Amino acid sequence: MATIQDRYFNVLMERVRTEKYPSHQMLDWIEISIATSEQLVAYVETLMENVSQCRYPSYQMLDRIRRMMLVVARA
Repeated sequence: MATIQDRYFNVLMERVRTEKYPSHQMLDWIEISIATSEQLVAYVETLMENVSQCRYPSYQMLDRIRRMMLVVARA
């Protein structure tokens, strides 16, 4: 059975997957809630998927991906 943390993370991730421009606040909430390396990798992959679908991705999103990739590399 999924923990409350898992459910919270999944709800936020679903919003990020379905919104073309997720809010920075929502992305901050996800980053604060990440509890496992699997969640971290899933988050980075989702951000990269969002960026790949934009003709002109935001620099803030690209910077967020870069920062999270550094966290993944350290994990």
